[in-house]
Amino acid sequence: MAAGPAGPRTLPGVRGWRRWLHRAVPLPEERARGRISSYAYGNILVLAAIAGIGGERIDDGSGIVLVLATTLTTYLAHIVAHSIGGRLGRDHADWRSHLREEMVDATPILSSGTLPTLLLLAGYLQWLPTAWSHALAGGLIVVRLALMGFQVERVSGQPASRGSFWSGVALALVSAVVVALKVTFAH
Repeated sequence: MAAGPAGPRTLPGVRGWRRWLHRAVPLPEERARGRISSYAYGNILVLAAIAGIGGERIDDGSGIVLVLATTLTTYLAHIVAHSIGGRLGRDHADWRSHLREEMVDATPILSSGTLPTLLLLAGYLQWLPTAWSHALAGGLIVVRLALMGFQVERVSGQPASRGSFWSGVALALVSAVVVALKVTFAH
């Protein structure tokens, strides 16, 4: 990306979002990595859960339970796994502090499933047609994945760039392939 006299060029229209996209104080690198991993992991698994349900599973409510259960169990599994790994080389007090940070840094997993669950619930309650709620829930996750490049730059304190946009689009495409494989072989 070419740099002008004022630094790297940003996307048109992003300047108004700069406050949200650019953190005044970036997260420490290790925490930023954990948060971004949680964001990607949560979105991919929630998208796989959404892709694996059909309209009839929204109508009877079981698809909603599946997406919500996927969200919660992924969060809990992440915390348990990081709790075990985070114990290495730490005394008890340091480990507890690390665990608290991990619980916060894993919240993107929870945010990945919250709005899609509500959209599926809107289909179940017939506030939206079932097909719409299903498409919107999946589409939302694809958009979240496509915007992930911005999220990476946000937690690292970097300004948004064209490269972050295109890396997010590439991630959304790769994630779609992963989801297709998971739905094909695991459901």
